[in-house]
Amino acid sequence: MKRSYNYHETKKQLESQKSQLCKRLTDVKLTESERNEIKRTIDNYEYILNLVEMNHFERGISH
Repeated sequence: MKRSYNYHETKKQLESQKSQLCKRLTDVKLTESERNEIKRTIDNYEYILNLVEMNHFERGISH
């Protein structure tokens, strides 16, 4: 099966975006609502990273 994306590039980009959000969490000026939204977004990035890895290594595919 031919891949339509570059796994390493995609993973690096997603990890970079997640890292930027983690750094934003250190801002003491964030409201509780903003902090919770960032945490949810970080959770989403972790989920997407897991899916990218599963797709790359073809785990979760039933044959």
